[in-house]
Amino acid sequence: MIEIIHKYESLPCPGGALAKTAKTVCRREGAAAGQATTVILCSDCTIRRLNRLYRGKDKATDVLSFPFGDDDLLGEVYISLQRAKIQAKKYGLTYEEELKRLLVHGLLHLMGYDHHKKADREAMEEKERAYAQI
Repeated sequence: MIEIIHKYESLPCPGGALAKTAKTVCRREGAAAGQATTVILCSDCTIRRLNRLYRGKDKATDVLSFPFGDDDLLGEVYISLQRAKIQAKKYGLTYEEELKRLLVHGLLHLMGYDHHKKADREAMEEKERAYAQI
């Protein structure tokens, strides 16, 4: 189950497209069918506060993932809609494409992927590109 919570209403939420992408990623990456995932679309202010609180970094970021490691709950993904809008323009993507990319990135983190090593980063980026096309 994928729940999308739209907390920053100043920017639009393509909820249907995000839910479809999230379901596909979870299914193909082997998440248990009953595991719930919550995606919170928020502001820079909210994500900055979370980044400071949980990662010790006092700045806004584009996406944060919080895995729960539970049979019923895969975790939560927070996405800054403000960052997504800025980055879409910077990377030559549509707003929806960038939101999907960030969603996929966050979900992959919930499933254990990381990008600290070059090979891991390249594998993760390849999956991001593939899934973002859905």
